[in-house]
Amino acid sequence: MTESEIHQRPVTDASAWTRAEIEVDTGWLHVLNAAEIEDLDRALQGVRGWAGKLSDLSRGDFPLPVLAPRLAVLEAEVRAGRGFALLRGIPVERYDVDDLFVMKWGIGTHLGRAISQNVYGDVLGHVFDHGNEDPTATRTRGYQTSGALDFHVDRADMTSLLCVRQGRSGGLSRIVSSMSVHNAILAAHPEYLPPLYEGLPYIVTEAAGAMKTWNGPVFDVTDGVLSCSFRRGTIQKAIDTPGVELAPPKAAALACIDEAMNDPALVYTMVLQPGDIQFVNNYTVLHGRTAFVDGPDAGKQRHVVRLWLKFLTPRPASAYIQDQYKGIAKRLEQNPAGYRTQ
Repeated sequence: MTESEIHQRPVTDASAWTRAEIEVDTGWLHVLNAAEIEDLDRALQGVRGWAGKLSDLSRGDFPLPVLAPRLAVLEAEVRAGRGFALLRGIPVERYDVDDLFVMKWGIGTHLGRAISQNVYGDVLGHVFDHGNEDPTATRTRGYQTSGALDFHVDRADMTSLLCVRQGRSGGLSRIVSSMSVHNAILAAHPEYLPPLYEGLPYIVTEAAGAMKTWNGPVFDVTDGVLSCSFRRGTIQKAIDTPGVELAPPKAAALACIDEAMNDPALVYTMVLQPGDIQFVNNYTVLHGRTAFVDGPDAGKQRHVVRLWLKFLTPRPASAYIQDQYKGIAKRLEQNPAGYRTQ
């Protein structure tokens, strides 16, 4: 790792934000107005009861003449601006869950191309407590549990999360600009950047596939563009695996990024309300979640619906990140989610 391969100047564009800046400037939040909700409703009427695969529904099948211009602004802001946005106000109580799933998909067609999220080939993911998963097991994905999720990226250009139901308590969304995290490390401990660019250990956490570990760079500069790809929970599972050792410089670098990304001055915490859709750019934003507790009946159990999307306008990134963000190969047929996924 040479000095020329490390981003040496602070990131100063909109992607490098702090908590205080986000609290003051709420341009990242758009509350749907009546005309936009009617637009969504009309589009849904055209595909209500769709029995085919969701992947066969295109943007043309879900026209949004009123909302589409707003979605175009949102997409540009997520891809090339702050790196996140929130769409608020879908009246989830008006629709059954199948309608919501189709609507979620339809909105997604205006923002990117959906890719598989797991070895079942799910393009529509369901984030809830499966109730029978050991959160400490290597092959348990965090979204299947009620536990806290450390800061991470998803393996896609953009993550889109629709809150259908909140749990009884907890489940707060946490986001932090990975560009600001890089700035903080560059300013205070530049000696820890080379180990982070060289990479940290990862391990397979999917339900199928050969068990292996590999080295994944945390930061990358391609065509002058800085990107971050970091999954704290997966790194920890790799470190905890027998035979995997973390050299002292990398252990110190990991402790440094842990401190920087959890700095209260950088982290913004939000409550996802039913009908909210959160969008994050996985090159410039890390996201996480506090632990949650469900209510005693199904109507009080937290349920978030997820899309992984590829940008329609590609972002410069290393071959490693491009491979990580291309979707997860399907290996298994049975789907344990219990909801529509394809």
